[in-house]
Amino acid sequence: MKRFTILEVVILLSIILSACSSQPSLQLINSNVSIVNDKGKLGSIIITEGNKKGQELVPTALYYEFTIKNVGNKSIGGLENNKGLEIRIVPNTKLETTSKEVVGFNIFNPSSYVQTGVGYGFSVTSKLESGQKGNFVLYYELGVSEEYLQVPLKSPPTDRLKILENDAFDASLVIISEGTEIASFDLKRNYK
Repeated sequence: MKRFTILEVVILLSIILSACSSQPSLQLINSNVSIVNDKGKLGSIIITEGNKKGQELVPTALYYEFTIKNVGNKSIGGLENNKGLEIRIVPNTKLETTSKEVVGFNIFNPSSYVQTGVGYGFSVTSKLESGQKGNFVLYYELGVSEEYLQVPLKSPPTDRLKILENDAFDASLVIISEGTEIASFDLKRNYK
């Protein structure tokens, strides 16, 4: 009877350990957030009509940068469609409220950008091998310096942007692979 119980415990432990080892293991190494107005990072919007035709407008954006490491034994993500890693910022109530007060809408909701002339973007490492670090960028455009018909959203004043930047870590960073959340990091508690 004692041998049977020991055998059950060994089988149970091996099942638990194998289940744990199949889960992706990601570690957030570094995080940074800033307000940027940089054509090299954000690109520009070229005016296509009117007396300012051909001029460029560089948007201002809330710009997140993350370094994430795969500390597990298996590769995560892939280079094929729908297999690559994705990231998303999920704002807590305070950050969502600040976004609405400073910009006029929830910048973390993609459908809110309709009719603003600006948007959001990202750059990710699609696949992380075991032990590999990857750089991830996510940005949310907040407007341009001068209002124009094609881009009606004017960037908030610097003092208002500072409030948004100060609250920017009141959120979670979510990592997604193949449509499934594989990791989440509380930015406010752990990484400010």
